[in-house]
Amino acid sequence: MQSCAETAIDGQRSFQSQYNTARTALEKGNFDKASKIYARLLPQSGSLGNRIRLEYAHSMLRAGEFVAAVELADAVASQETGGGRQAALSVKGTAEHEVGLKFLRQGETAKGAAHLQAAQSALDEVLREHPKLDPLGSLAGRRASIDVQLKSLR
Repeated sequence: MQSCAETAIDGQRSFQSQYNTARTALEKGNFDKASKIYARLLPQSGSLGNRIRLEYAHSMLRAGEFVAAVELADAVASQETGGGRQAALSVKGTAEHEVGLKFLRQGETAKGAAHLQAAQSALDEVLREHPKLDPLGSLAGRRASIDVQLKSLR
C-alpha cells in the first residue's frame, strides 16, 4: 500500500519526489527551479505547509526575491514557536535587511530604515532565543552591520 507521500498528485510525480527535487535544487543553487517546485507543492502540503513555506522562502531569499521571502517567512514565524519560529525569523531578518538596503540605495531613507528595524528585531530574537542557528556568526555579523547602518541614518 502506498503512503500519502507516494501517491501521485494530479498525475504528476509524487509529493515526496517533487519535494526531494526542490530540496536538491535549493542545495545546488538552482533557486528558480526550487522556488517553482515549492510553489507547486504548497497547495498540497497539508501538515507540512510551514516547512514547505519556509524552504520556499529560503529559495526566494537566495534567488534575490527579498520581498517574497519576507512575506513567506513572516507567515511561518507567525504560526510557529521555538526553533521553527526562529528559523523563519532568520530568513525574514536576512530578507528584510536586503529590502532595507535596496530602499537606501534608491534614496528612500524612511522605508529603508523601517526594513532595517524589522530585520534588527527578527535577528535579535533569533540570536537571543536560538543562538545555535548562527554557528558561524553570520547572523550576528549581519545584525552588527544593521546597527551601524541605522546609526548612520540618525
